[in-house]
Amino acid sequence: MQLVLAAIHLEASPRAVPLGPAMLASALKRACPDTVQTRVLDLFLQQSASECADQILASDPDGVGLSLYVWNRALGREIALILRARKPSLLLFAGGAEASADPAGLLAEGWLDLVLPGEGEELLVTVVGALLRGESLEVVRRGIRPGLVQDLGSLPSPYLDGTLDPSAYSGMLWELSRGCPFRCDFCFESRGTAGTRRVPMDRVQAELRHFEACGVSQVFVLDPTFNFDQRQAKAILRLIAAEAPAIHFFFELRSEFIDEELAELFASLRCTLQIGLQSADDAVLRRISRTIDPEDFEAKVLLLHEAGATYGFDLIYGLPGDTLEGFCASLDFTFSLAPNHVDIFPLSVLPGTRLQDTAPGFGLQHLPETPYTVLASPTFSAADMAAAADLAAACDRLYNQGRAVPWFALLLEALALSPSQLFERFVAFMAAHPDPDTTALQVAFFDHCFQGRAEGPVAADLVTYFGRSGALLEATSEALEAQPCLASFHHDPQVLLELLESGVTDLGQLASLLPTQPCRVRFECEGGEVCLHLIEADATGDPHP
Repeated sequence: MQLVLAAIHLEASPRAVPLGPAMLASALKRACPDTVQTRVLDLFLQQSASECADQILASDPDGVGLSLYVWNRALGREIALILRARKPSLLLFAGGAEASADPAGLLAEGWLDLVLPGEGEELLVTVVGALLRGESLEVVRRGIRPGLVQDLGSLPSPYLDGTLDPSAYSGMLWELSRGCPFRCDFCFESRGTAGTRRVPMDRVQAELRHFEACGVSQVFVLDPTFNFDQRQAKAILRLIAAEAPAIHFFFELRSEFIDEELAELFASLRCTLQIGLQSADDAVLRRISRTIDPEDFEAKVLLLHEAGATYGFDLIYGLPGDTLEGFCASLDFTFSLAPNHVDIFPLSVLPGTRLQDTAPGFGLQHLPETPYTVLASPTFSAADMAAAADLAAACDRLYNQGRAVPWFALLLEALALSPSQLFERFVAFMAAHPDPDTTALQVAFFDHCFQGRAEGPVAADLVTYFGRSGALLEATSEALEAQPCLASFHHDPQVLLELLESGVTDLGQLASLLPTQPCRVRFECEGGEVCLHLIEADATGDPHP
């Protein structure tokens, strides 16, 4: 039997790794080495269904398995219909989050032969074995039951058995556990599971060494709460420090389980931390089976900040009982904690979640199909959802893409604005000034905000320096050709940096201390660091070599 197991990724990125299909392929390789051959295939949402079908049929398979998620269910259906038309005898089956959440509904749509809910490795081996023995599809369907792999150590590793070559991808996905100890209503992760199951440490070490040997540069850890078991988390972090200190890791955390030792361990590694805040309002969070103690949250994040770890937060707008004003308050709380980045999403009522059951009682109006986004609620109107979406886009452009961490609080204080007020102004400014260059857009925006005040030129210089230097370093870290760039300044940026390093962090004070010196500066990256080459300006303000 020839099988194609396909992942349909959102886009080409370091996260676009077909770990799920590869796990299935590894299980089949071990269970049916002589009777089943599998090909793991990467497809992308930007491709047409016809192009995807061509790639699938290139190896003339007997069966095709699709991993279905919120973002790819529609494309998966289009692909399956084309495959069915072009090769009617093809066995079509699906797994993944959509298949687990709505197996009966997915099967009833009629474009799949089999739907495999739950964790698929053992289930797929059982199904393929039954088909090889000649059992009918109807008999096989009746025997399908979602299940959990109780011992993750019993599964073969697609990395260690050669199914998935880490050197073929720009990043890696790393599964260290399954299940979640929490019961957040909007999430499917813990539905039907009890607690967590962990990959044995000997396999963790073997995979880590393999990543290092293959030259992997970044690894995304899939655990939804990496630090729930603090002892295990600390052991893994020490192992990373010993075996793969050059790799950059991405972890998802809960603030409750951060302590000083853990913060120091994170800070000692090349890593980025993502913390699910969702809202700063405990009353709102309790409606979705979460809680928050803002003082404790702030204290735990302060441990990360003081240790020098890099962290960001997730926020959700449209939560039951929340309002636009409440969302803005959560924004302000979030940015008071100096995150490296903030990801903001609208609430989705995903199939199979408890929220799907409680949504009618909360009055949540949402899309009935992917991506299941909330459209309005009794406390969050459609207009408010649109306004929150604008704020989310402004935050991403001004703060995340704009590399605003070093100067954001300094400029906010000078303008006497809250973060949400600043983002509201930026929403209007973006609409009137569409500029593809984020740094140039930021400079124009803050020129507008300061309106001729003495702090304006200093603000422009800060934004320009950190925007241009950050872009140069980012290109270098991604192994792209980092081209030198030129930028204009009102003051000598090296003097500005020296003042900042000496502890001067008041914009007005910086404006009074900095001598006006219009100049052009060439940015170059040398030895992994940004170097500035000043091109002096003459008395007229025109730059010259």
